[in-house]
Amino acid sequence: MHELTEQFWSANLSDLKRGYTWNEATGTYVCLMCGESYEDGAIYPFDNKLYEARKAVAIHGAATHDSMLNYLLTLDKKTTGLTDLQKELIGMFAEGLQDAEIVKRTGGGSTSTIRNHRFALKEKAKQAKLFLAIMELLEEQGASGPKFVPIHRTATQVDERYAVTQEEYNGLIARYLPNGPEGPLESFPVKEKRRLALLRHMAGYFERKHTYTEKEVNDRLKTFSEDDYVMLRRYLIEYGFLDRKDDGSAYWVKG
Repeated sequence: MHELTEQFWSANLSDLKRGYTWNEATGTYVCLMCGESYEDGAIYPFDNKLYEARKAVAIHGAATHDSMLNYLLTLDKKTTGLTDLQKELIGMFAEGLQDAEIVKRTGGGSTSTIRNHRFALKEKAKQAKLFLAIMELLEEQGASGPKFVPIHRTATQVDERYAVTQEEYNGLIARYLPNGPEGPLESFPVKEKRRLALLRHMAGYFERKHTYTEKEVNDRLKTFSEDDYVMLRRYLIEYGFLDRKDDGSAYWVKG
């Protein structure tokens, strides 16, 4: 499932800027944009050349995802705190466009308006640095509170329904899947917060970068519910976990 993982959020600023991080537990370099991993000590081919893992993950990021800046600008406001206009302007700043050129491209405003946006973004960066320092100091004191389950990147609407701690999530899986995480469901809850937790769990059984037929999706969901697999499939699409072609001929993990 494509989501901003705990590994993404725990990456330091340097890792976020370069687009990959080192996972000590697995001995791999991991792309923060898609989760592709490269084992330390292994050699990987790119364009008829061989590269060690660290170089390979960097090449992968540039070739597959263009740049970390562009990737971060695709994230929505709930994730970055940036409006669509601010993201558009940052993209143009990155191109090296002057204020007058930006006014022409956007077809509105004035050079003074663009300068004000530049100033506001620099002030926002200062505030973000201080806020980051405050939160890191809070974590170092062990007062950061419980860990929350990451929200999948393609969530259609983020609100309090997604405020689920890892402990709550584990408890819901155990409660509604008493025979084990692969199913079947004992029941499907009415409360949306619980539904979302279970749908997130079910979506985890579908691989990214793989296209499924409707039958394959149904067969996977039947392990959770023989009677309600169509409903589960509909909810997975409705909440942004899966996507499909209009004719239902193909399904895939969204994002």
